Amino acid sequence: MAFTIALAQTTSFTNYKENLKKAEVFLKKAKMQKAQLLVFPEYFMTYYPDDTGTYSQKAQPLDGVFVKTMQKWAKEYKMWMIFGMNEISVDDSKKTWNTMVILDAQGNLAGAYHKTHLFDAYRWKESKDTIPGKTLFQPLETPFGIIGIGTCYDLRFPELARNAALQGTQVMFYPSAWVKGEGKYLQWETLLRARAIENEMYVIGCCHYSEEHYMGRSLGFGPLGELLVQGKEKEELLVCEVSFDKIEKVRRANPVFQNRRAELYHL
Repeated sequence: MAFTIALAQTTSFTNYKENLKKAEVFLKKAKMQKAQLLVFPEYFMTYYPDDTGTYSQKAQPLDGVFVKTMQKWAKEYKMWMIFGMNEISVDDSKKTWNTMVILDAQGNLAGAYHKTHLFDAYRWKESKDTIPGKTLFQPLETPFGIIGIGTCYDLRFPELARNAALQGTQVMFYPSAWVKGEGKYLQWETLLRARAIENEMYVIGCCHYSEEHYMGRSLGFGPLGELLVQGKEKEELLVCEVSFDKIEKVRRANPVFQNRRAELYHL
């Protein structure tokens, strides 16, 4: 059985109210495409970096206006959603969490993940404004399979995807704000495809787009590493299908999880 997943490759604003308007536009488009799940990128609620210096002040809790509005729309449109937000933390330094929120089609909070690997690289210092999460995302059973979550820079750490796969994950999502730069698309494509091939599962990266910082060019790969969807450098809705019969077929032909020498390494 196949399921339809939509990716909202968006440019966000620093004002969350504008991003809520944009969310409903993409929800309507995804509903027309008969999608069961709509994925938004990292930093969807609040654009980062914020030149006004008020990024941390714009953070909201999981029961704040932004999430509550998204919950209302998830129920109204009967749509599962994944989206990134700037969440208020308990840190005394006023840093916030870079959080991925998962809502079910009844508008319930199905899960949340605090980004664990912060992007302190390529002249960026995400840890200046953000505190790292302390636990990996616990794979979540949904009507369209068991899903896992990593956020952007997490993609460079294969342990995260392998840990999810060992817990039964069938579709791994990487909502991202992948920074533009020399060789960055090559790395993005190669790492997403590798995570799909080595774990024989679907791997989908929904990337933020902005003229100044983020490249868009979202990608999805199947369990053989085959290309499912490919975005351009612009705002757009992308759609792909996943089939779990295919995962089973691939894993029967090449049983990498049975052939692993688990006694030789930690995962």
